[in-house]
Amino acid sequence: MNVPRLLNGAALLLGLLGVYFKMHWWYGANALMLAGFGALLASVLGFTARANAEAGTSDALNYVMVATLTVGILGVVFRVMHWPGDALLVVASDVLLLALAVLLIFSRNRVVSHQFVTVLAVFFSLVIALLTFTSGHHTAPKPRPEPVALEENWPEFD
Repeated sequence: MNVPRLLNGAALLLGLLGVYFKMHWWYGANALMLAGFGALLASVLGFTARANAEAGTSDALNYVMVATLTVGILGVVFRVMHWPGDALLVVASDVLLLALAVLLIFSRNRVVSHQFVTVLAVFFSLVIALLTFTSGHHTAPKPRPEPVALEENWPEFD
């Protein structure tokens, strides 16, 4: 049984289902998205660092890669759930992403594992789905007011 593949598949399935539920304002959307991103986070923390090390990734690059994914996942979860601290996590994720880009540009050893590429693809698929399907739907649809009949009570002028 390949646990990382199961976690990545569950993350993608639950995350996309949560996005779909959120798009339609159905109950359970937050729980599904939390389960999806939680499975992705478990996959990152449980298997990505070891898979990168086995593939031959340098230690510094490995730690920055895992930290970037971890903080990025937490930033998206905090942003979607409207929890305090979301902006700080998103900025930290951007700084780590910049550091990762610099390390990848100047690194001689650019070996990454299949696990890292898979988790990265699932993460960006969920983020793109969130941006695509929930943009413009920041508030619940407002109910339309019932039409009111005009009354003929005009004031009498003498």
